[in-house]
Amino acid sequence: MNISRWALFWGCVMLGIAFLSQLETDTSRWACSQTGVIDVSPDELFAFLTQPDHVTKWFAWVSHLKAGDSRPIGIGKRYYAIYNIPFYGEYAMMMKVTEWKENRRIALSSDNLFKPRMEVEFESTKLRSTKLTFVLTFTRPSLLFQTVMGPVLYFLSKQQLRHSLLFLQMMFTS
Repeated sequence: MNISRWALFWGCVMLGIAFLSQLETDTSRWACSQTGVIDVSPDELFAFLTQPDHVTKWFAWVSHLKAGDSRPIGIGKRYYAIYNIPFYGEYAMMMKVTEWKENRRIALSSDNLFKPRMEVEFESTKLRSTKLTFVLTFTRPSLLFQTVMGPVLYFLSKQQLRHSLLFLQMMFTS
């Protein structure tokens, strides 16, 4: 049996892809972080940002956010984030609150394909002012995913988080 060079080449490529997709790496390398100061108290900003109806006003990637259960907000609370994807339509992703400190910090994670984790931290800086930090990490540990998609998702996330911070700063300008 004579195997052509192209078949051998593509077989090696596929084997390499399979191998790289099984190797795991640090997911924080392409974590995207943006920080800004908003002229409103941490309590007010926290209340605004954690209302599902308000998320679409400051986070353009999400076209709709709805509660996935009737529990009050806290660890384990579930949400469905609805995205409008061009040429595909609506895509629903289940997000779960994984960290919760009232008026200080909230983190949501998902087990979908990219395994996103969104962290939002609130820190009081001066009278009626809040240092707001967003961190978006795609926690899929595959070396292949982090090498190929990491830089692209980092770039897109940085643009989105920067836009969100600027929009919030404009909304709460005195």
